Amino acid sequence: MEGLGYIQAAIHTYVPILTALPFRMYLTRRNLHRLRWFGSAQSVALYSLPWNEFVVDVIAWLLIGVSLCLFYTIQMGASLLTGVKLLLGCVSFGVFGGMLCFLWMEKQIIEFLKRTTFEIPVIPKKIFSVSSKMRFFMVVSLAFMALASLLMVFMDIHYLLKEGGSLDTDIYSCVFREIAFAFAVLLFLSLVILGKYSRNLKAALSLQLDVMKRISLGEYDRPAPVVSNDEFGLIAAKTNEMMTGLKERDLCRLSFGRYVAPEVSEKILNGEIPLDGELREATLLFCDLRGYTTFVEGRNPKDVVSFLNEYFTEMDLAVKGNRGIVLQYIGDEIEAVFGAPLDLPHHPEMAVRAAITMRRRLEALNKKREAAGEPPVAHGIGIHTGRVFAGSVGSSERHVYALVGDPVNTASRIQALNKTFGTDILISAHTKGLLPPESFRLSSQGMVSLRGKSEGIEVFSVLGYL
Repeated sequence: MEGLGYIQAAIHTYVPILTALPFRMYLTRRNLHRLRWFGSAQSVALYSLPWNEFVVDVIAWLLIGVSLCLFYTIQMGASLLTGVKLLLGCVSFGVFGGMLCFLWMEKQIIEFLKRTTFEIPVIPKKIFSVSSKMRFFMVVSLAFMALASLLMVFMDIHYLLKEGGSLDTDIYSCVFREIAFAFAVLLFLSLVILGKYSRNLKAALSLQLDVMKRISLGEYDRPAPVVSNDEFGLIAAKTNEMMTGLKERDLCRLSFGRYVAPEVSEKILNGEIPLDGELREATLLFCDLRGYTTFVEGRNPKDVVSFLNEYFTEMDLAVKGNRGIVLQYIGDEIEAVFGAPLDLPHHPEMAVRAAITMRRRLEALNKKREAAGEPPVAHGIGIHTGRVFAGSVGSSERHVYALVGDPVNTASRIQALNKTFGTDILISAHTKGLLPPESFRLSSQGMVSLRGKSEGIEVFSVLGYL
């Protein structure tokens, strides 16, 4: 009968454990499945998966402990202290096992994120700090060590007093060995847990440092993973917010640079252009297509825009190649400047060189058009040098970088004179006087009167280089 009792006790001990094991394995596989499909269906935050593992382990072992406690105290007639001891042992297994499962799942997440791409996770709603986790691990470990030791001592003393036994040396030795064994097991588990936790922290930090390195290189395609709901997770989430802001800023800077000359946009964004503007000596270049109105008639607007984009691209390359800046496109007209907002020595010479390059690029473009059966186009360029106001101009809601002053109007009107003289590049006498001697072949077109100016000026056509 006694042997049958031992068999019955063994059956009732292992049956709850064997029953809970498949359920525990199912939940683990379910969490791993959710992790693998995280990239396509992020219905759960990554940092919640380790906590799911911990909670499941604690609940499973708590239920096992309760069933064993009830069986031994009711069915086997054991004392209540024995049942409590079993319950405490099962809860200990649950807590320490839950911690190990927590850290195992956290490691799986980190390894998963190392070899895959992911979207930006949300900021954790509740923060469980690193120090709180460390305290939790330490307090739980020490508490179970102390509680297990005290319970063993109390039960042994209670048993001896109940049985009337004597407290001889062998009893002391048995109690000591029992407590030492329990203490050694719990201490070993505590060290394993702390070691795994520190390795996970190091791996998570390595992931975030890799993301920060990518950010410093201007790469914003791989956000930092929110692996945990502690300070590391919060830092990762804030890093992602910062990355989004930097990405938007760079996009705005890039878009801004497409609508404003990059050299101007950089100075505006860096606050290097005075808000009240500045006076600068600069050379203005205006270029206007000839017969544009006739050219547009009867053409598809999309085709017109396509041609203008191709034409403006060629002219822009000519201006930039000579260190000038295209300020704006006005219909079919180009306004460029040499010597503002960036200092440029010999800016009159660079402007004339740019005009000659624009002539050559237009000739190449016309050959291409003629080969495609399209008629050639012509343009006129006017250049003048003078002191202008350079700065942000506009309303309280919108500003543009612009040049204001008489030299701007003069350059525009010199450009219009190409129609009168049948030329394509005209410069003012003032600009001619600033050019290096014997650098260009020029031809005087005589004195002309410009609209709005009381005195006439001499203009010269540019034939080419000497």
